[in-house]
Amino acid sequence: MEWFGLSVKETSKLLLMLIVAFIVWGVVGLFLIGLMQFVSMQGWAKDSVHKHGIAEMQASRLGGAVCILGGFLVVITLKLNGADESGGSGPFGIRRFVVLAIIGSMALGLVEDIRNDSLSPRIRLGILAILFGFILWQWPALVPSSIGAPILDSLLSIPALAFLLCLVFCVGFLNAINMADGANGLVPSILLAAYIIFYKEYGGVGLLSAVTILSAFWIFNVVSGRLFLGDAGAYAFGASLLVSSLTSYANGIMSLSFLAALLCYPCLDFLFSILRRLVNGRPIMKPDNDHLHNRIHFQYRKFIKSKNMANSAAGLTVAGASSGLVLWGYLAAWWPINSGQWIVIFAAQSVAYGLAYYLTSSSSLAIGTANQSSDA
Repeated sequence: MEWFGLSVKETSKLLLMLIVAFIVWGVVGLFLIGLMQFVSMQGWAKDSVHKHGIAEMQASRLGGAVCILGGFLVVITLKLNGADESGGSGPFGIRRFVVLAIIGSMALGLVEDIRNDSLSPRIRLGILAILFGFILWQWPALVPSSIGAPILDSLLSIPALAFLLCLVFCVGFLNAINMADGANGLVPSILLAAYIIFYKEYGGVGLLSAVTILSAFWIFNVVSGRLFLGDAGAYAFGASLLVSSLTSYANGIMSLSFLAALLCYPCLDFLFSILRRLVNGRPIMKPDNDHLHNRIHFQYRKFIKSKNMANSAAGLTVAGASSGLVLWGYLAAWWPINSGQWIVIFAAQSVAYGLAYYLTSSSSLAIGTANQSSDA
């Protein structure tokens, strides 16, 4: 029996998502879930099954585009209800260069989502370098002159070299966020944890909108698995998070160790992936399916029959042990967020990453095994 083209199981999932979204965000939540459901049912920008080595269900790559559209509508709704714009000097409490970073990065990612592999990695890296090179040139306060590491500080003391190193970091960070977007709930959880912290520190309609839309997307992504951020979402939200983090560090509001702990998984996984490909003699820009979240997913598929539940369990496990732990520590006020003591958490996360990677089996075996199990 089907309702509006949905099976009983899918209808049950949709009702669950609508109920949770309504409890959390009211009518706005209902609208966001409805919008995401509509897009997921269309044939737009469908991703190939098993592309990430985890997803075993057909899903749309337009989650990020939907989030940006939904976020804009949420901003308008919040403004109509008299929400405060404080939190920045630009419209809706968002600095104009943050808006430029979001729009430029999203446009680049959207091209790739709609026409997958239409742009080579070098072209994408080049466009991102030009975009953020312009932003750093116009907003030089984002370029740090020191980070507390003697060798790097000597390099950062040279303005041109500091600019170049910061630009390389920016482009690398955006690709780290995009690369980590392979399991349900993984990147959305990391982004949501970060935006909750930024909103509590800065306030503003823009950040509140980000928390709202990402909360709704998190529910949809984890429960249905039919929509993920795609390149547009990973680049857009990654760009916003990047500029916000650089600003927070430059103003002494957040320490480097706190930001490193908060965003540790995508950064660690990106660096380890590059190293792994170099060691194996593979092109560093060519993706693979041997990330830690792939390996954890392989272990879950041994005893979780549901494809979507195993996918979501892998993403939530990694996110909970990384950014989720930092959010918990922030809310519990373990240390001030401008304290260097967060390096203890980052060190523990790094050790846990290495240990978990060593103990888990290669996810390259997961595809054949997973196909023998039933759907969610």
